[in-house]
Amino acid sequence: MKINIIYKLFTCALLFSIIKISAQVGFFIPNPTQPLHIDAGKDDGSAPDATKISNDIVVTSTGQLGVGLLNPVTKVDLRSAGNERIIGLGTNTQSPAAAGGGAIRYNSGGFLEYSDGEQWIALPLTPPTKALVNANKSATQSIPTSTSTVITGWAETVDLGAGTGGDFDPSSGIFKAPRDGFYLVSFSITLANGNIPKNTFIETAIESSQSSNNIPVFKTINSYPAFQAGAVSNYISGNCNAIFNLKKDDTIKFSVRHNIGSARNTLNDSKLNNLSISEL
Repeated sequence: MKINIIYKLFTCALLFSIIKISAQVGFFIPNPTQPLHIDAGKDDGSAPDATKISNDIVVTSTGQLGVGLLNPVTKVDLRSAGNERIIGLGTNTQSPAAAGGGAIRYNSGGFLEYSDGEQWIALPLTPPTKALVNANKSATQSIPTSTSTVITGWAETVDLGAGTGGDFDPSSGIFKAPRDGFYLVSFSITLANGNIPKNTFIETAIESSQSSNNIPVFKTINSYPAFQAGAVSNYISGNCNAIFNLKKDDTIKFSVRHNIGSARNTLNDSKLNNLSISEL
């Protein structure tokens, strides 16, 4: 009878231990905080601080691994308070298809590569220079009446971040986005001196080839509704500003339209005809 009682007590204790272990497993720690908790430094105690936790490893019930922190929020979370929050990568001879898209490896040439599933692609060593274009126009260009005319024949003063041939083609007046992103664009133009009939206007426009994420065309209109007898003679000018969300190789062009009644040349003054494009 005594042996039977001892056996029953042992069985209950074993079952209790199994139930407790299945809930939380701790190594070198009496009160694990996650289903698996290892205190490698054996120093947590009852009130561990960030320094003590920095040598802990935990696995959550959803399979998230935390190294140096107790509540990981990604599949692998290394964002502890210590200075060892880095991942060491080694060289690898797998094909990009075998490694799968998203794999990263170290190349013995001194740089990192990632797989897109088809090829190993070197990560850039430095961030690309953002696109910045400034241009002006002193050459005259005839702008016919009542027709939208793309402004061409620009003279570049700045074209940074450009690929081969530049991001901006000054002869055609067309900018091609080097990468996905937001671009701040400004455009101003002045037409030569001449009569300004009443009830006329000049329209300046910036047009993008990307229409799914943008207003495709931004326009500004300057109107002249009340000049007496149409005898007033002066310059007319316009300007337009816009922000575009472009995809790589999307284009931007600049145009002018007026209804003065006859063709009018752009003014041959580079200070009054200019554009700028800045990648944000």
